Amino acid sequence: MRSLLSLFAVVLAYTTTSIAVAQPNSLSVTLQLANLPTTITLCRDPTAIQTFSFDEGWQVGIDTDANPATPGVASDGTNSGGVEVVLVAETLQQTYPCSPHTASTQSSVIAAIGVWDRTTPGGYMPSDIPVNLSFDFTARTITMTAPLIGPLANMKGIASIYTGAQGSYTPTGSTPNVAYDNGGTFSTLSGMTDPAGDVQQCSAPCSPTASWYGLVDLLGASATTTAQIAAYGTGTVYFEFDMAGLPATMSLCRYPQSSAFSDSEWDAALDVDNNTNTGSGGLDTIVTAVTIPQAATCAPNNVPLGQALQAEIDHWDSTQNNFVKDADLPVSANANTGKIVIQADHNATALAGLSAHSLMGEDAIGAYPSGNSQQPYAYDTVSPLRLGTPVGSPGGNVQNCTSPCSTAVSWYPQIDFVGGYIHLADHIFTGDFE
Repeated sequence: MRSLLSLFAVVLAYTTTSIAVAQPNSLSVTLQLANLPTTITLCRDPTAIQTFSFDEGWQVGIDTDANPATPGVASDGTNSGGVEVVLVAETLQQTYPCSPHTASTQSSVIAAIGVWDRTTPGGYMPSDIPVNLSFDFTARTITMTAPLIGPLANMKGIASIYTGAQGSYTPTGSTPNVAYDNGGTFSTLSGMTDPAGDVQQCSAPCSPTASWYGLVDLLGASATTTAQIAAYGTGTVYFEFDMAGLPATMSLCRYPQSSAFSDSEWDAALDVDNNTNTGSGGLDTIVTAVTIPQAATCAPNNVPLGQALQAEIDHWDSTQNNFVKDADLPVSANANTGKIVIQADHNATALAGLSAHSLMGEDAIGAYPSGNSQQPYAYDTVSPLRLGTPVGSPGGNVQNCTSPCSTAVSWYPQIDFVGGYIHLADHIFTGDFE
């Protein structure tokens, strides 16, 4: 994603304070940083301030219509990169001459929204839509929240989201510049992780040991909406896994092993055609979410929940006598509700013929050293499931759970089913969905 330094000046010049407003339907984007102290140095490089006016800034670009060809190029030649809306947060603008001084981080960062306008130099105009900023100094995260109104009203579930962070400074023997770190593409139905220590355009006095480096070193990002956006319109199939609990931060590589693995897995197994003579024992399709697979020689690590999962859909291939991956799928998780949701396209080949007659089930698996090489995991299931009919499940009944697995371990709730639900976004099969 291109740098949006000009946008900082254009959008935030009109903003003197961030506005905190509770919204019934909103988008929240969380950026995880290598460091987020409770105090920050403003005007830390007066020479750079003279050129850029800000110390650090963070941006979120949103391709609301999921079309990289739009909105195109501005009249001054600025390329949108497919981004219609940008959320921008920045340290309070400083006026040269100034001196370095310490201030509260929470009160020293403001935010605003920029909306594409091809007639405007730089391509974006400020909007009066409020942006709420929140900080978690323990998790080192900044969250920007905006209502899904105006230019965000028709945002698609598969809309690409881009993130970036910048810090202004003066390289030794050179002119003022910005160091930056741009994250990978994700959506409200996924998240992204980014390597530590990969800030670009960073030369002395910028370095990983600089006090402000961690503020612009992105480690990951995720996005959620209070009302989930259907990735495939009214033909979206939701696979919901209701667990006893989910952590805000997922612990990975819980039990280091000598081979690559995922700590936890959630599966929906479908007998789409309701015919036990087809597929594998009747199963035609499997929809799966897993925690990020770990390296062969991993060490325990923590990842924000929104960045910790990936999902796919597989179909049974009788020629290969195995399940074969069809596509990656969007997946989201909510620590407040304990819900994991995978979305799939009802028109996908692997789901052709899916109906209220299809027989389905869900299971959750947690890997651990059970002492049984044939079954090195604990598990729970909920079945049978029919399209459009939610099913409850008793808590505390995870199977094959022996020491070190127990109801007391932190990961037990995330594989302990309390319910399952597979349904269509258009509510064809019931008139009383959520």
